[in-house]
Amino acid sequence: MERKKEENREIHTEELKVQSIEKELEELRREFFRVMEFCIPPKEVREEIAKNLYTIPLSVLKIVRTLLDYEIKVLEERIKETERKPKSKRIKIE
Repeated sequence: MERKKEENREIHTEELKVQSIEKELEELRREFFRVMEFCIPPKEVREEIAKNLYTIPLSVLKIVRTLLDYEIKVLEERIKETERKPKSKRIKIE
């Protein structure tokens, strides 16, 4: 009988602990969000940051395109130079 009472008490106390843990978790979550409010910038600033993050790849691609255009120009000039050079002619020696 005593064991059953002790088991019932343990079960009952465990249930109470679970409920208190849930409440503690909710309180911790609220506190966390209160702290994060100081770290998170206002909505306008977040939008500007997101816009800048989206434009970074565009800027990088433009840089790559400019570099490619330059390399293409250099190669085209080299090709033109090789085409301009007259081919060597054979001279007959008597």
